[in-house]
Amino acid sequence: MSAPSLDTPDRQSPFIQCCSNIQRLPYTDCVTPDPGVINLNTNLKSHFVFAIAMMLAAPLLAADEPKNEPAKESTKEPAKEPTKIVPTFSKGVGPGWVELTGKNFLNVNCWEDTWTWKEGHAYCTGNPTGVIRYSEPLTNFEFSCEWMHKQKGGNSGVFVWASPQSIINLTKGNGSLPHGIEVQVLDLGYKEIYEKQYNKPGNWFTSHGDVFPVGPVKMKPFPPVAPDGQRSFPSKETTLGINNWNHYYVRAIDGEVRLWVNGEEVSGGDNISPASGFLCLESEGAPVEFKNLRLRVLDPKETKLPKDMKIDVPVIINPAKRPAVSLEGHPIVGTWVYLNTYTREFLPDGTCILRDGMKILWTRKCVSKTATSVTLEGDLAHEIKGDVLKIEGRYEATMKK
Repeated sequence: MSAPSLDTPDRQSPFIQCCSNIQRLPYTDCVTPDPGVINLNTNLKSHFVFAIAMMLAAPLLAADEPKNEPAKESTKEPAKEPTKIVPTFSKGVGPGWVELTGKNFLNVNCWEDTWTWKEGHAYCTGNPTGVIRYSEPLTNFEFSCEWMHKQKGGNSGVFVWASPQSIINLTKGNGSLPHGIEVQVLDLGYKEIYEKQYNKPGNWFTSHGDVFPVGPVKMKPFPPVAPDGQRSFPSKETTLGINNWNHYYVRAIDGEVRLWVNGEEVSGGDNISPASGFLCLESEGAPVEFKNLRLRVLDPKETKLPKDMKIDVPVIINPAKRPAVSLEGHPIVGTWVYLNTYTREFLPDGTCILRDGMKILWTRKCVSKTATSVTLEGDLAHEIKGDVLKIEGRYEATMKK
């Protein structure tokens, strides 16, 4: 079957079909048309042409008209506001907290083998008394850690805002501990040992989280307060004894330090000056361990040292691994007697032997000397004054004849 012609009535456009249905008015060549007829014909034609024009223009006008479509929701996510850090008790979990390892701490005045690390777990021998410091000074921060004493009566601590100048002094061999705020880490058995050794009451300290200033640092302690008015005593006793892990959360903000022990806020102080410096871990005579050390630095994020101040990082060899300082020709060589039965024998090779009667108590090396003094391992100082040997500032001995 052939396709229908395009000009057949069934395929004509509506426009053509409409035009074909129009009947034109007859005109007579020799007769003048009536003016009213002419006007009528002209008006009809004008209206018709206008109507056709509007029909053809309608689609175009419609295309140009703005469409009142519903607004589409934006698929772009709104900008997120930075998370505001609100200091609160924590075990170091949440925005801003970072884990600390041995790479974050620098030596101040400890031996190279005083501290050893296995990732975030620190092992401290306790010898000598001294500190390691966080690599950068801090102003406002939160610190979380767990600690465990390995010896009855063990002593240690966490220093907050240790002054840079006191740190410099320690690196040069002057003193043992920095100036700052100490957060005490003390075993429950310390009081018993102290009272037996010194024969006086241990009522000026506790083993549950004392907070106190060291050196020329100012602090108003939170109550209850120690008899000397310097220490903030803990309001609760929550510390566990040796071979048990204890948790400390320390908040240091705007000249105020607060301490939580095993989840309970117990002590602290305010009006602290200076209120910036180094975070330190302390070695003080007994083995202790730290783990899960975490830090959150608050604004200001950076605390700068005074201009032109530089802090060295000393490498100090354990004296036990060093040869003794020779005492050849020194006036201290010989045997000194004190407290009736005790003797200290100094040998030319730099060795000192302590005896009680015939029993040897220890043998130590000389680590430094002057013309009239000798210092042994453990900072045991000896000074000759005339015919008397001053021992550790506590005993007086005379040369055995």
